[in-house]
Amino acid sequence: MRITSGFLRNRRFQVPDQEVRPTMEAVREAVFSSLGSVEGLDVLDLFAGSGALGMEAWSRGAESVTFVEQHSNVWKNLQRNLEELSHPDLGSTQVIKSDAVRFLKRAGGPYDLILADPPYDLPDAMENTLAGIAGHSVLKPDGILVYEMRAKGDPAVSKDWKVLRDKRYGKTRVLILKLNTEDAS
Repeated sequence: MRITSGFLRNRRFQVPDQEVRPTMEAVREAVFSSLGSVEGLDVLDLFAGSGALGMEAWSRGAESVTFVEQHSNVWKNLQRNLEELSHPDLGSTQVIKSDAVRFLKRAGGPYDLILADPPYDLPDAMENTLAGIAGHSVLKPDGILVYEMRAKGDPAVSKDWKVLRDKRYGKTRVLILKLNTEDAS
């Protein structure tokens, strides 16, 4: 795999053979085109896997990227990739070995941008992730959540969230969400 844009454009990184489904290059390009600039943002990459989404943000000028991955081999691979790609002109990175939803209960932050790409077959992943972010003030009030999922089926988006964009890319669906502040008084 390779990074599509920014400081690390065209740099390659290793993807572990098991337990990951990296976001395809064309999808990453489309997502970041939709988001616009991520320069200076604090980013959280949940269910990081290969780290493709977070590394894309890092390459494009994010101030910091926190990667959360629970599988040991995948976590070690991600750490190696970040060490090999590291450069003083890039923002800071942190790789945390944890279940993503459990991490939200103790996460620092808040973050400007959260990237979530859970395994497609993880039960209740969307519901638990959205509730964890909304319930623990992990996202800044004007922050954005990018949620990647299987294209088929209807997303379980609670009333706490506003869907800004819902786009399919082949077998992948990407939702861009913002916390719904209309009900807050």
